[in-house]
This record gives sequence, structure tokens and C-alpha cells, in this order.
Amino acid sequence: MYQNKSPKNNFSNSKHYKYNTNNPISNYLVSKFYQKISQLTKEINFTSLVDVGCGEGVLLKYLSRDISKKLCCAIDYDLNETKDAIMNLHFCNVMRASIYEMPFDNNSFDLVICTEVLEHLENPDKAIEEIYRICNQYVLLSVPREPIWRLSNLARFSYLSDFGNTPGHINHWSGREFRRFVKKKFSLIKVSQPLPWTVILASI
Repeated sequence: MYQNKSPKNNFSNSKHYKYNTNNPISNYLVSKFYQKISQLTKEINFTSLVDVGCGEGVLLKYLSRDISKKLCCAIDYDLNETKDAIMNLHFCNVMRASIYEMPFDNNSFDLVICTEVLEHLENPDKAIEEIYRICNQYVLLSVPREPIWRLSNLARFSYLSDFGNTPGHINHWSGREFRRFVKKKFSLIKVSQPLPWTVILASI
């Protein structure tokens, strides 16, 4: 979860709403989302990775069995989330940094992961440029799939006053629109749509 200096971009709790829930349907969907990410990482060869917008490190912890022996970094803008990630990811170098200016050299990582971040950014084009800069081979990106995301919120009577829009979401991509966005910088390898997300594996 990244933010500009503007207070309105503060969404440090953006991932918690779907990770911490007693709703069995939500838990099932999140589980399927993780499984898809894991499956895609197993289809490629890489020795180094970074999770951009790692939050508490939940995703990397889920993947830990497969990545614990690889060179692993994770960054997040929110200081509290970064502290939690440090506690959760003992096998990973975790630091606080902005997605717009990441403290890495060009082509630093075989795999750059950025899930559930781009929908929150005022400048996703600048972010994807920076992701491209540090990427040596693969990227794994995900965003909520619209309008299904909003409809699913409305179906469970969430965020009704905002017509189902999750607080902090300022970019809204359909599956087709997100493919077009990613193709500005990367070559698509595989597109998957576990409800209610779009997940893309791509390469430089």
C-alpha cells in the first residue's frame, strides 16, 4: 500500500478488509486468489523477487515454502505494515520505500510482484514505469476486476453509499482494460481471472 504525499492517498489498511474476515465466501475467494498466484510462480524460473506493496507480508508468507531459498525483498510505504512484514518474513529483506522511487538498481529482480496496489495509486503509469525499471524478466500483477468487484461488494451490502467501490480504490480496470495497461510495458504470458480479480503474468 503506497501513497503520495497527499493525505487522501493514505490507504494503509487497504489489504486488511479481505484478509481479516469471518465471511466463508470471502475466505474461499482469497484462498483461490493465493492459489492462482502460487501456481503462476511455479510456471516460471527465477532466483530473485521483490513484492512491491507487500503490506504485512501475507502473500509472501503464503508462498514461503517455494521462495524461502531465493533472494527475496519486499517493500511497503506504510511504516506499520513494514514492521509487521519484517516480523512475518524472516527469509526476506523488508524495507520501507515508495513504489515511485524504489531503492534498487535497474534489472534487479527476476520477478516483480505487485498485487492489490495499482488500483490505489494516483499515478499508476509512473508506478508501472518503475516496476519495469527494476524488472529483469517477469512481473506478476493483480487488480480487482471491475465491474464484478463493485457488484460483489453490493451483493454483500458493503459500501452501498459508494456504489460498491472499496475505500481507497481510485483506478477501476476491467480485465480487458488492465491487459491494455500492462501491455504498455510488458508482454503478456498468461491472464487469469479468479473471482473477483485479474491476475497477469508478463515479461519484459
